[in-house]
Amino acid sequence: MRKNAEKQKRLVSNTFYTMGGMLALNGVLQLVITPLLNRELGAEQLGDMLFVLGLVSILCPSVGQALNTSRLVVRRDYPVTNGDYDRILLLFGIPGSLVALWICRKSFHGTFMAAGIFLLLLLTVFRYYGDVEYRLNLNYQRYFIYYVLIAAGYLAGYGIYRITGSWLWIYLTGEAAALIFVAATGQVFKRFWVKSDSFSIALNRGFFLTLSYLVTNATLNMDRIVLKAFTGNRQVTEYYVLSLVGKTMVLLIAPINTILISYLTRRKELLTRSQFLKTAVAGCGVSFVFFLGCQIGTPLFVWLFYRNLYEQIKGLVTVVNMTQVLGMYSAFLFILVLTFASEKWQLGLQAAHFIILTAATVFAAKEYGIAGFAWACLAANLLRVAAVILLGALKASRGKMQTASDEK
Repeated sequence: MRKNAEKQKRLVSNTFYTMGGMLALNGVLQLVITPLLNRELGAEQLGDMLFVLGLVSILCPSVGQALNTSRLVVRRDYPVTNGDYDRILLLFGIPGSLVALWICRKSFHGTFMAAGIFLLLLLTVFRYYGDVEYRLNLNYQRYFIYYVLIAAGYLAGYGIYRITGSWLWIYLTGEAAALIFVAATGQVFKRFWVKSDSFSIALNRGFFLTLSYLVTNATLNMDRIVLKAFTGNRQVTEYYVLSLVGKTMVLLIAPINTILISYLTRRKELLTRSQFLKTAVAGCGVSFVFFLGCQIGTPLFVWLFYRNLYEQIKGLVTVVNMTQVLGMYSAFLFILVLTFASEKWQLGLQAAHFIILTAATVFAAKEYGIAGFAWACLAANLLRVAAVILLGALKASRGKMQTASDEK
């Protein structure tokens, strides 16, 4: 009983630490940095910057966070090392950064900006991976500090931006601060080039999960790509502002997912079908509460921080919030499914969703502008939630608990 009480207490404190870190980071970004840049750059120029940062948001967690999560899962069965994953970070991160740089080539001018964007992409890949140090050891106090340092780095970088006029310094300073901290306090970047016999397994498993995350993150940032291509920079800014509260709420669930997979992968038993469905129902209830919060928070947030855009976008608040919350819910479900089903299943579902979303949003944005885009996103996310629940129900074990080795 005493051990269970201590475990529950530790779980609650870990949840607060992880949520606190995310709130600090996103509070600085959404309440300070981006509103200030909106005033100084204007909606048009800010939209162009958001397009570049959208590519950062697609590539960097797709590589860094995917390998982070993959290591947590793979370490249960194979003796992988730091060097295995450090090599894979470079193997995936460098080509990916070059491709992203080429895609946004019209959004920057000069060698300095090109080098700066490439460095930002690569640093952010490593930063997304770096917090695995604290997830492996369940040290969420340092996880909290890690994200607070990113936020502090962004604020310091804003000061450099005011002197130099280059917004890149804001983000470079924040990412560098976190990496310096994990290098000083952790082990994940030590013995960088030491490869184990399990490298090929880590590479294979990491590759499929990276592809899956790439599809997911391209989906989450579809607004910046499609709206820029078919409407313009201003519409990129408008949809970004509309979805900010929803995306921040989504980020609150990410720490819960972090703790969930950390604990689930430390035990040998897999979830049963009954456990999966009960957890899915509980997640649905929590998602509804998040939706109500978004409905209250979004109009207030836009009116306070982006009043120049309020009248144009207030009619789309509900549909955009529903889209964001369904995205949050499906991410939670995918984490559950990942603990008992192959990464290939997740990749297949994500790819199907991406194809449907791309086709629907391109058509809707061309024909109906930002409103058509918003409704197309909602329809695609509804299909995604239904598909992942069906996958989980089919792949989870029916009766008694199985172990990971039994499933294999």
